[in-house]
Amino acid sequence: MTKKISNPEILAVRAAAETDPARGRVWVGLDVGLKSTAVCVLDGDGKVVHQCSMKTHPTEIGRYLAKNFASNVAVVGMETGAMSVHLSGGLRRLGYQVAVMDALQVHRVLSLKRNKTDANDARGIAEITRTGRDYLTEVYVKSAACYEVRAQLIMRHRLVQQRLANENMIRGLLRVYGGRVEPGAKSAATYRDRVIEQLMQIQDRDGLNMRPRILPVLDLCERLQADAERIETELEMLAAANPICRRFMAVPGLGAITALSFFTAIEEPSRFHRADDVAAYLGLTPRVYQSGESLTHGKISKMGNRLTRTHLVTAATVLLSATKTFSSLKDWGLRLAKKVGFNKAKVAVARKLAIILFGMWRDGTHFQFKAETVEPHRQMMQAARA
Repeated sequence: MTKKISNPEILAVRAAAETDPARGRVWVGLDVGLKSTAVCVLDGDGKVVHQCSMKTHPTEIGRYLAKNFASNVAVVGMETGAMSVHLSGGLRRLGYQVAVMDALQVHRVLSLKRNKTDANDARGIAEITRTGRDYLTEVYVKSAACYEVRAQLIMRHRLVQQRLANENMIRGLLRVYGGRVEPGAKSAATYRDRVIEQLMQIQDRDGLNMRPRILPVLDLCERLQADAERIETELEMLAAANPICRRFMAVPGLGAITALSFFTAIEEPSRFHRADDVAAYLGLTPRVYQSGESLTHGKISKMGNRLTRTHLVTAATVLLSATKTFSSLKDWGLRLAKKVGFNKAKVAVARKLAIILFGMWRDGTHFQFKAETVEPHRQMMQAARA
């Protein structure tokens, strides 16, 4: 339990708050570590009131602030990181206003200091919180329910990756002895039978029994596949119960995984002013470099959530190559693929998908297969709500 600190600076701030609450406000910067957090408190003039280090836990930090600064804390600032979600959520439940700022931008500001220490970083974050929130990006922290679904999406993705890595390893080992396991077109459910068939052929031809070494890996692949399918079933049930995700799944090429991935990546559509901002948020817009008279457009920024971006590109690939239903979006993507190639076209379609899904969510509309029906449908839905 943190002891009460009675130094002159804290007493002066508390005395000022009693006469004028505006003058007694303080700003708090947290340099968060896995075990300990450096804390710096600044007054309205930017003067350091107190600095200390304590356990990385919202209850400990909240108790310290409540005992020493009562209700005079204006904003608590921190940068994004592994512990920022836990800390910011806990401090907000205790009644504090918390600003979580982009770690890359904060790092560039803090790099101006000569010496990098936890105390200096906490002071810099406190100063940014006090004066610099207008020019640094404040990060939206999602709800606990949203992070729970994201955790399931990540676990399923990792399980699929591990299974594919193990299958590719087996395929490479058998290739050394002339074995060939066909990938792709054949079902993953028959993969074990195809591998055992190749093992038998290698044993008959070379007298080499590799089954004791390969079969345990095949068992692992089956367990990974079963766990991934179990999580996928749970995600499909979640998507079916969510009316917004059900509207997303009406888009050709989009399944439950992509719908939930996009839903949890955005969560609150009102925080975006324009639909194009969503594509930039997910890293699907090209980088722009402008200096003087030169203007260069590069590759996509890839600055957003990688998993959701992958899901959207996969959905665009399915839309262009596997769906049979006509839509203006598919027609546009196929025409673009003839000009710039399929790989660039699928990324462009993924960007369009992000904008379309956001528009459906924001306006409460449904997917329209023809472009000319989009605006009449939007007006009809707006009139129905009015």
